[in-house]
Amino acid sequence: MQDQSPRLALPFLLPSQAQKHVTHNEALSRLDIAVQLAVEGIAAATPPALPEDGQVWALGPAPTGAWAGQGGALAAFVNEAWLFMVPGEGWLALDKSSGRLFRRAGAQWLPIAPQLLDNLEGVGINASYDPINRLAVSAQATLLNHEGGGHQLKINKATAGDTASLLFQTGFGGRAEMGTSGSDDFAIKLSADGGSWTTALSLDAASGLASGAAVQAGALDATPGRLLRSGAFGWGQDGAQAVPLLADLDDPAQPSGSYAVSAATQGTRPAGAGAGGCLVLRQGTDALAQVFFGADGATLAFRLRAGGAWGGWQALHGGHNVSRETGPDGAVLRSPDGTQICQHVLTLEPPAVASGALHAGGAETVWTYPAPFAPGTRPTLTASPTAAPGVWVTARAGDGVSGALLAMAAQPQAGAPEVVVTAVGRWA
Repeated sequence: MQDQSPRLALPFLLPSQAQKHVTHNEALSRLDIAVQLAVEGIAAATPPALPEDGQVWALGPAPTGAWAGQGGALAAFVNEAWLFMVPGEGWLALDKSSGRLFRRAGAQWLPIAPQLLDNLEGVGINASYDPINRLAVSAQATLLNHEGGGHQLKINKATAGDTASLLFQTGFGGRAEMGTSGSDDFAIKLSADGGSWTTALSLDAASGLASGAAVQAGALDATPGRLLRSGAFGWGQDGAQAVPLLADLDDPAQPSGSYAVSAATQGTRPAGAGAGGCLVLRQGTDALAQVFFGADGATLAFRLRAGGAWGGWQALHGGHNVSRETGPDGAVLRSPDGTQICQHVLTLEPPAVASGALHAGGAETVWTYPAPFAPGTRPTLTASPTAAPGVWVTARAGDGVSGALLAMAAQPQAGAPEVVVTAVGRWA
């Protein structure tokens, strides 16, 4: 017959045993230690100077003093003496100093759960954490809720050259990443295979300006799907940016936009036009409209492209684009349809020289037009005296630069007649 229990080593009462109460009380003392085991400390090495009755310590491997030789045992102070008890595999003990629960495994006490969830090595929720992924969650969704107000998810990195980002994966292969990677610029990156990455959008940390594959590389970048920059194709620029130069007015592939036209620009431009600007509007693959405006303010014209060919430039009519100029040789008015009207007041030679049955001025008065007419053309030149009765004027248009006038009368006239002269023709 055994003299103690197999698990707690409680002494049995034996037949004809004297002083059975001693054995019974020892068993109760051991039960008092083991049941609801709570210890003052784990891996204790030195006995306290003034232990209290009923206090228990879980001893370390090499205790000293009154505990010497009892490594790994439970030391309980009972009836002014130390009672030692060897814990069994799987026993549970609460460490009163830390509030943590320990389990006996071999010769060690291993923590089961901490008192507070601080400084954990890792947490796995329906998953296993690893040294890199210290928090692992396997679930259909993860909720981070507010506490009566807002809520922030903070991702902190040590230096600007490190990474703070959200990585989106397919089959644990990266497909999209957003955050600050390698700098403090915020970027969105994409990958079709997890190996090759494209920065779709990057926002400069200092200026906030955007760049990347999803943004125009330059003012004339017409790649479909890209975001337009301010000033793209001449739109939205404030004057501080360079207006894109149109290389060829006749190019059917030119994107819609507002362009500068210089002497280097190729193609057909409105007659007489030099530098200026051109507004291009597209309606289809080979359907375009152009509006040209001259830098000198004298040209405003449009044309269309359809059926694979450009139409002719057509002047835009209206008082808003009629030009008027005045100089020492008179006034000139030009309209968009190409009409030019010149007018001046001249004083002619008096018609005092006999010319057959009539009298004429001594010589023709030459009028240089205030603006030349189109090369190869002659204007219609007329004149009317302002206050000389019996005087009429013969006019000779000459060329596109000047004309000549001669005063005539039936009777000789001593006074030099004043006349209003008008020349009407084409400037374009």
